Amino acid sequence: MKKVFSLFFAAVILTAICITPFGAAEKGAKVVDDSGYFTAQQTAALTNKLTETGNKYNMDLVVVLVPSLQGKSKVIYADDYYDYNGYKNDGCLLLLCIDDREWYISTKGYGITAFTDYGIDFIGEQLKPELKAKNYYGACDEFADLCDEFIKEAKKGTPYDTNHKRRDTFDYVFAVLISLGIGLAVAVITALSIKSKYKPVRLKAEANDYLVQGSLNVRNSYDNFLYTHVTRTRREKNNGGGSSTHTSSSGSSHGGGGGSW
Repeated sequence: MKKVFSLFFAAVILTAICITPFGAAEKGAKVVDDSGYFTAQQTAALTNKLTETGNKYNMDLVVVLVPSLQGKSKVIYADDYYDYNGYKNDGCLLLLCIDDREWYISTKGYGITAFTDYGIDFIGEQLKPELKAKNYYGACDEFADLCDEFIKEAKKGTPYDTNHKRRDTFDYVFAVLISLGIGLAVAVITALSIKSKYKPVRLKAEANDYLVQGSLNVRNSYDNFLYTHVTRTRREKNNGGGSSTHTSSSGSSHGGGGGSW
């Protein structure tokens, strides 16, 4: 009887292990590196950053690296990982599938508001250079920084979106100053070049001094209205924006988007 009970107990444990959907990572972990790319120091530093930002806004910010998607789509994998691993109702998860070179951001609750479709696409483009260089820690660290910025902007009531695009202020101002400087230099050079081709003339006191006698004889004067021309410019319509959503296997509403690198 004792032997039968032991075998039954072992079977239960093995069954539980087999149906565990996402490996042995601790529930609620902010950094899950099943691919083994991060050092212990990198995992700790990234965990601290994500936790600090998440606590500031009462959200969970998560990074998950996996070698493969185990036959699932990246959408289902990311949504399910967030739903079934003890995270808050408000949050955002970045999934990196290393072998398939795919990324996906799943949002939930306030995360759907803070990370619009435009915002997710923007973040993905910012991460691509690091991902292509296989600097996965650098990409995840930048993701953490962008999360802080995007949520902060959303809390102001102005989440980054198609009608409020995120720009790098320093780069934008620098580009404008460079353009103005180049334009001014070209204008000065052109003006000096034109000036050098002309000889100075003496200023005459009256307009009659410039007129050849008998060369101008106006007999009749009239105005003739020919036509009018009206130019109309089409006003651009708002092309949408916001966050598209879908329902995960748990019945929760998620936003999200992704791509490859």
